[in-house]
Amino acid sequence: MDVALKVIALTAILYVVYELLRRTGKWTIWTLFVVVPIALTHYWVQTNDFGPFVWIKIYSVCFCVFWGAGVRFTSLGDRPWGRLGIPLLLAGNIIEATALDLIEHGLAHGLNAIAGIGLIVVLPYSANATRIDSESRIRDLLYGTTPSWIIAYTVWNWTFVYLNYPSYAGQHTAVLASGLLVAVIDPRRWAQSRACILGIMLITMATFDAALLSWMDTANWSNERVGVVAACGALACVAKCAVPALRNLWAAVATITLATPQPQSDRIALPCV
Repeated sequence: MDVALKVIALTAILYVVYELLRRTGKWTIWTLFVVVPIALTHYWVQTNDFGPFVWIKIYSVCFCVFWGAGVRFTSLGDRPWGRLGIPLLLAGNIIEATALDLIEHGLAHGLNAIAGIGLIVVLPYSANATRIDSESRIRDLLYGTTPSWIIAYTVWNWTFVYLNYPSYAGQHTAVLASGLLVAVIDPRRWAQSRACILGIMLITMATFDAALLSWMDTANWSNERVGVVAACGALACVAKCAVPALRNLWAAVATITLATPQPQSDRIALPCV
């Protein structure tokens, strides 16, 4: 019960901090996610003993937030390749985690890796899938992820953290839950919130890791059977959200096939005698 209350409290804190940051401009965001990580890098390296994945994740997520702010507040958002960077960066972050699952051994890791690959495949990659709400002062970045994809991603990502970093599973439950609160309001704002909330948590973790773990360490959550069930759940969610994508792909292929002119026969028709 104590851990549950801590997860709820952290979820609320992360959501409020995100909403405050959402209402700021590019300079505040760039300072927090570019200047601060660079300034604290030496301290982080001296204080923490993270593996390569965590270090890559910290800086790659900060870059995602940096890019997203550029798309929201600069002419980068007017360029198709700038908007296309959003799904590509999201796919890249999924690839990072999927690669780690592939390296690890066990059924749960394998199933979760397959789910991660499925998430990448069914992402909308069109530049038109990303747009800016220019009518609003906040200028939210809107990306066309569906509610079913967001749920599949949430289950997959929670499973990944549970399998690979069980001590942080409780903290990451709050990270994912606060993103889901945003998705309930508008699923198109989920990608923006996901990068920002995860970035906030990673910067906080790198700065106060020992204190956070002493406050909430969920290493005792680790259970192989739970991991397998969670990975199966992630795979099932991905399969469900892949059905509409496959249906649309089949319809597009059928349309192209029907629109393609059929070649004329080379035979010369003989007159009827």
